[in-house]
Amino acid sequence: MYLADAWRMTPNFTVNAGVRYDVQFPFYALNSLYSYATIDDLCGVSGANSDHSCNLFKPGVMPGVHPTFKQFTKGQKAFNTDYNNVAPSVGAAWTPAQKNGLLGTLMGREGDFVIRGGYTRSFSRPGLNDYTGVYNSNPGIRIITTRNEGNGNLGTTPVLLRESSRLGAPPFPQTPVYPMTDSVTEDVSVFDPNIKVPGADTWSIGVQRGIGKDMAVEVRYVGTRGWEQWRTGNGGNNNNANGIGSLNYNEFNLFENGFINEFRQAQKNLAANIAAGGPASFAYTGAAGTAPLPTFLAFFNGQPSSQAGNTAAYSGANWTNSTFLGFLAARNPNPFGFASANTTGLMGSATLRANAAAAGVPANFFVVNPDLLGGANITTNTGKSKYDALQVEFRRRYAQGLQFQTSYVFGHAYITDWESWRRPQFWMRDAGDPGDVTHGFKANVVYDLPFGQGRRFGGGANPVVNRVIGGWQVGLASRVQTGRLIDMGNVRLVGMTAKDVSNMFKLRFDNAGRKVWMLPQDVIDNTILAFSVSATTASGYAGASPAGRYFAPANGPDCIEVDNGADYGDCASRSLVVTGPMFQQHDIRISKRTKLVGHTDFEVAAELLNAFNHPNFVPVGIGSGTATFGSNIANYEVTTLTGTNTSRVVQLVARINW
Repeated sequence: MYLADAWRMTPNFTVNAGVRYDVQFPFYALNSLYSYATIDDLCGVSGANSDHSCNLFKPGVMPGVHPTFKQFTKGQKAFNTDYNNVAPSVGAAWTPAQKNGLLGTLMGREGDFVIRGGYTRSFSRPGLNDYTGVYNSNPGIRIITTRNEGNGNLGTTPVLLRESSRLGAPPFPQTPVYPMTDSVTEDVSVFDPNIKVPGADTWSIGVQRGIGKDMAVEVRYVGTRGWEQWRTGNGGNNNNANGIGSLNYNEFNLFENGFINEFRQAQKNLAANIAAGGPASFAYTGAAGTAPLPTFLAFFNGQPSSQAGNTAAYSGANWTNSTFLGFLAARNPNPFGFASANTTGLMGSATLRANAAAAGVPANFFVVNPDLLGGANITTNTGKSKYDALQVEFRRRYAQGLQFQTSYVFGHAYITDWESWRRPQFWMRDAGDPGDVTHGFKANVVYDLPFGQGRRFGGGANPVVNRVIGGWQVGLASRVQTGRLIDMGNVRLVGMTAKDVSNMFKLRFDNAGRKVWMLPQDVIDNTILAFSVSATTASGYAGASPAGRYFAPANGPDCIEVDNGADYGDCASRSLVVTGPMFQQHDIRISKRTKLVGHTDFEVAAELLNAFNHPNFVPVGIGSGTATFGSNIANYEVTTLTGTNTSRVVQLVARINW
């Protein structure tokens, strides 16, 4: 429902105002094929609180339930209706009377100077995928029949081709039986029952000054604040997001359960065993400097904490496993390599999980909902955004064959980043695509060449000559803007500052090798050395030690981040945003119209898209989100172009207009 009106308060002052009442009813299914879960199912064995949150980081506290999925029946609502969506809008325009003196010179003639301002509130309408994506993640319309070690249904390895009964899917019900459970490697996704409709407030104020009778300049400020934007779970981790992003209760815990301290002791055990002339092992051997590791012992050997002081209990290949040793590298320690649901993580193996349970480790030692390790995801309102810009327009209406509209924008866009439950919300520049475009210039120009009948040159031409020289038009559409923002991530800077990084981040062409890079060769080479770490060498590096200027991993001998996100920032920059190369594209159109008969004419045109064949490269950072990304030379190479047309396109057009 919408009401609006306009009032001319005085001959030179106008106000318009309105209000919209916007009720968006919840999503509901037209059949009964989906399944749903409750907040209690989301929180699993750890239990839920009265405010619909889960008991986070409380290992051993398990008042909850084992999650099940119920049938989402036809007509059932996904969440409660949000009724209080009132969206007002108001605007005003004032044309001051002509003044004398300097002010009069600035304002121009009567009617040339106009001041405008306005405010509006609007509500977003999430797309269908925003709803179905939540329910598609749950079982019901699909069922996982994958056999693997993580699901605990692979059996004894190896699987031989002659064992035909083990080569296909395991037994599963042919029709859904509710309530149902899901594979331990899957996730649970729910809506906050009181989720609100997202929206934004926008306001602007500006002045317009006429120049002559055909042109005008307008300068204005525009601000926008987005609020109650939706976030949902994504892949078991809390990742950078705004709007539909990531909010996952299955955040791995290192702190309250004491695992981070045991991880550090495992590092000491490895160094002590090597120093004592023993094997590269992080087991407790009794050698000087080694100490018991009760959590590792429980997962690896199924032994209770009472056996942690027994060196004979530390048996098996896990203590010398090269993957596990890599997590302990002093130059890039990775406790979340162990604390993960990946196949190399302690929770990713059904065997290791069973060992821990037998040893008395609580099921929620690492995560809130251990029955669904893929994630405990809730779609709710936490996202925010803001945008502030100065906009300048210079335009000319069609006169004497020329029309144009040009604009310049100086602005900044910010979003909130939900990194983890330990640091739930902070502001950062929007480094997405297109993200925060600081400077932008656009121009659209149309010019009718002054030749032919009724024009400046050849105005008296006969019909035959006029068909040749008349009807020509040239058009230009240009866009030039600052480059895409690239977040170098949570890295340490060695031998350089953030300003140095910003200055050095530019296109570099290797003509001989036909490659494009963004960073100097010495920075790339030494960064690769810095990320090529080893847990068993004296230097901590797999090869030569880095020197000079380079990026280094956030974690190191002096600091380990205990946040589940890759960009927390306790040990390094958290977010290092730099600007990529300038984007520009220019399209030109040359056309010729020839009158045929009456109001019918024939038009031919040549359209040059990306006329100057300017390549717009997509810049790359160093990808610090993974432990080994920075050690691969291929990850520093620019390989992608962006834009509507990545190379020049010339197309010929012919048409008849009537």
